[in-house]
Amino acid sequence: MTWLEWWLPEQLSLVASLSLVVISFFTSALTAAVGIGGGVMLLAIMANLMPAAAIIPVHGVVQLGSNLGRLLMLAGLTDWRMAGWFSLGSVFGALAGGQLAVSIPPAFLQLALGSFILYSAWMPVFRLPAGRKSISLLGAGTAFLAMIVAGIAPFVFVVLKDLFSDRRALIATQTAMMTTQQVLKIVIFGSLGFVFSDWYGLLVLMVGTGFAGTLSGKYFLNRLPAERVQPILKALLTVMAFRLLYMGYGSLG
Repeated sequence: MTWLEWWLPEQLSLVASLSLVVISFFTSALTAAVGIGGGVMLLAIMANLMPAAAIIPVHGVVQLGSNLGRLLMLAGLTDWRMAGWFSLGSVFGALAGGQLAVSIPPAFLQLALGSFILYSAWMPVFRLPAGRKSISLLGAGTAFLAMIVAGIAPFVFVVLKDLFSDRRALIATQTAMMTTQQVLKIVIFGSLGFVFSDWYGLLVLMVGTGFAGTLSGKYFLNRLPAERVQPILKALLTVMAFRLLYMGYGSLG
């Protein structure tokens, strides 16, 4: 066994682990540049490579690293009041969702992930009524889902985008909201028995490359229109979502 194999989790092959480390860079860069897509793309790839029980908590740590880097760069543009009301609702939603997440069989988790990724790629747009109650309810509902299917950032982005005239402020505020939910996710999964130490080597590497991707993507924030990226992103997410649905359905049989 090489030092690299010792450092990385035994649940994954060396090729799978190194692939995730590299992919973390590109998906973080995508989110920093466009605002959405990278987290769901990473989730879809992880769901095709990792044990079902580890996907959501490991994804939460990696996304927290990416979000913290993005938040540091955009903190001055964040609507902290809106993020605060969202976070308050998230506490209640995360507590409820965590209890359900640990009891879902792997096959149903794959089906849930596949369905949500597919929905994230093609979801309809709707308006969110203004006000702190609506923001808190959005936080509660998305935190509940985040404990089960993780990749809810595109949903939040679409719901909030009509409330902001500056795309950078939208990305900054959404990042603050997602940071809170990732912290809640890590705390709750840890308290429910997930052993993060089994994955620490992979987590360190993925967080590191994710932060590097965030720094790289920042330079494309005002140069890369989301409209150019979305068709390709939708196609890739659709393929991976159908593969997850096929795997989940096959496991049930």
